[in-house]
Amino acid sequence: MWSGDDAAFFPAPSDRLLLTTDAMVQDVDFRLAYCSGEDVGWKVVAVNASDIAAMGGRPAHAVATLCLPATTKVSFVDDVMTGMAAGAERWGIDLVGGDISEGREIVVSLSLLGAPVGNAPVLRSGARPGEAVCVTGSLGGAAGGLVVLEQAIPQDEPAARALIARQLRPTARVQEAAALVDAGVTAMIDLSDGLAVDLGHLTASSSVGCRIEAEAIPVDPNLLWLEGQAPDAIDPLTAAITGGEDFELLFTIQPRLFDDVKAGLAELGTAVTRIGATVESGRLIGRDDLTTWRQQGWQHLRNR
Repeated sequence: MWSGDDAAFFPAPSDRLLLTTDAMVQDVDFRLAYCSGEDVGWKVVAVNASDIAAMGGRPAHAVATLCLPATTKVSFVDDVMTGMAAGAERWGIDLVGGDISEGREIVVSLSLLGAPVGNAPVLRSGARPGEAVCVTGSLGGAAGGLVVLEQAIPQDEPAARALIARQLRPTARVQEAAALVDAGVTAMIDLSDGLAVDLGHLTASSSVGCRIEAEAIPVDPNLLWLEGQAPDAIDPLTAAITGGEDFELLFTIQPRLFDDVKAGLAELGTAVTRIGATVESGRLIGRDDLTTWRQQGWQHLRNR
């Protein structure tokens, strides 16, 4: 709990700490035309909690910074804080302080401290050839939600609302990450930039190749409805491979452990899919090289 002093003071959650930070920038990460203050507050907590989870950790304490134009309504700021508080409660995070300043556009950022669940964090660099490549949940839903919001597609259908929720109110897989640590995952990353881009990060860090079966990738089923509404706007499989902000966990594990992992996460209500394997060299999704897919995905700065 924030004390009102110059800095927060609290017991360290562990002798090994994880620290991350991320920001939501107006007209880059969200648009006020379709994103409420509560959505912004929730999402900035979720994306940071997801980063801690991807390292095999539990989030603990956070400080927030708001940069606001002078014309910003107080009600919007209140809504941002309400959304942050809801996200913090969802993932057991203490909001212990922050700062407010003035700027030309709205920027909401969070710095989040956490601790590894096990003896050490799970890194991107731990994969070895011959391991199963797996992913939680389904992919492409957040990209589909953005299409619904930005292309004025009717939002009264359940599929439309589900896709919008994937974009505006993402879920950080904190409980799932803890279960995966216990199960013995070897490498892990959260899918913030899309499967193709983040798989590239993991395989490069681990110095391994991969063979991903395109037909095994769990495509968000609501994308099939969206394709019927806007066939020129989205291809479900492409969205699942290149669309960002799903915040699912991509991980590697010994193949013999997969069935146990799948059963364990099913108890949390989360599906797990084996989509391929790590190999000595070469990186393919289906028949196409990973580089080809990555060029279609989100790259920070290049896409801004």
